Amino acid sequence: MKLLLRSLFLLAAALHAQTARPKYTVLKTENGDAYYTKLNQLADQGYRVLVVSKYTVLRLEATPPDTYRYLRIEVKGGPAQFTNWINDQGAHGYRWRSGTGLLEKAPHPHNYEYSTAGRSKYGSSRAADLSAMVEQGYRPLAPIAFEHALGQPTGEDFFERDLDQPASPQVPYPGTAIAIADGGRAGTVMKRMNDLAQKGYRFDGPHNLQRVDYMAVMMEKCPEDCSGRYEYRYFDAKSQEQVERDLNALGKDGFRVIPTGLTWRPHVLERDTRGKQTFVYRVLNPTDAADLEQHLNAPDAEGFAPLEFVWQRGFSTVQGFLVLQKEITAP
Repeated sequence: MKLLLRSLFLLAAALHAQTARPKYTVLKTENGDAYYTKLNQLADQGYRVLVVSKYTVLRLEATPPDTYRYLRIEVKGGPAQFTNWINDQGAHGYRWRSGTGLLEKAPHPHNYEYSTAGRSKYGSSRAADLSAMVEQGYRPLAPIAFEHALGQPTGEDFFERDLDQPASPQVPYPGTAIAIADGGRAGTVMKRMNDLAQKGYRFDGPHNLQRVDYMAVMMEKCPEDCSGRYEYRYFDAKSQEQVERDLNALGKDGFRVIPTGLTWRPHVLERDTRGKQTFVYRVLNPTDAADLEQHLNAPDAEGFAPLEFVWQRGFSTVQGFLVLQKEITAP
């Protein structure tokens, strides 16, 4: 009985300590060891990383001692060396958090395997190669760039497979799981995305084309027929006010921001024509980490979830805006 009471007391104390801490905490993103030490100290308190850009946003999600753990991603050598390194980390329960530059170990981790798709003579992965990866149970991640002693950096499309998940079922039409929507203009990419959506495809993530004048995204065929179910729009980031205005206009019509679409152009929103949700957006332009933390924990921010930073790149200026989303379900 005494042992049970002591356990209940410790659990209550842990829950009280968790509720006493702010829901969100923010760090300035840096490269030094001190940043990663602080990151894991916060993780030990129950925080989990949500966003990594100019600032790192963490949310209180776990109860010690079952907490998250983080490692920096170290891109050394070429794709082969990096693949070997990240697979070693995946075998120890660390998962690549795409777009954060971090590996994350969950309280009850799985094991993960990583691989790249084959590349065509023009440098971009063929849709058939990408499809083969998905059909083997891999999930696409954001492209990663590799520096070279000579020439421009090159990008590789990496894929992840959860080794603790059951094997993927046999696909009825091999080689068609992934289609690419690309073009020199955002409008061209969006037209191709919506054409593919009419054929049963859905946005999956950005795709690397090795061309600075081209944009591309991957579209994945739905497991069940979803022809015409999804629609897509995009926006460009020019100012804080403009982004918030455009997103709220689209959110009112049921379009939601896709976080992976914020880091690469075109910045994509998706509408499920069978859904009844609308979305409200706030866009923050923080002056420092403390200012951002205050805004995220303000009483009127309840219900808004931080998604990702979107960047406005001018001739001589670069600004990062954090997009927050609140979902409203229609009665």
